[in-house]
Amino acid sequence: MTAIETTTVITVVFRNIFRYARTPAEIDELIDQIVTDPPGRTCGVYLWDRPCLSFREPDGPAFPDGRLRVTSETGIGWGALNYVHRTQDDGALVDSFNPDADETTPVVPFDPEGGIQFPRSASLPLDQVRDAVAEFCRTGARPTCVRWQPGEWF
Repeated sequence: MTAIETTTVITVVFRNIFRYARTPAEIDELIDQIVTDPPGRTCGVYLWDRPCLSFREPDGPAFPDGRLRVTSETGIGWGALNYVHRTQDDGALVDSFNPDADETTPVVPFDPEGGIQFPRSASLPLDQVRDAVAEFCRTGARPTCVRWQPGEWF
């Protein structure tokens, strides 16, 4: 695993809202927002040597090859993850995997606007989502604290 360097920037994109974090305190605050008080149900998390830019930015868009997509359903205490990194060995398109999921496990949205849902087996309690997001923010790699299954949507 790689520790983040002082030049690392975490970018979180909630639809059209971009949030950035550089310091450990800012990163902790951003992780908390993703899991407990997101301005949207889904977001993309990126770790890079500079901030990601919107299509609205004069020099944008700019994004790294890797991304962790996060859904947080704070009202029910569940979420799901989707990871892809086009240029790394661990970069296959994957969704989180909950081996204990059953018919009572809630289904959470992958894309709320498009009506696309994660499979029920991708749903995780929010404390596991938090741990995975924190690990991704430290390493930029696919989190190892949760299990994974093949993903369907990018």
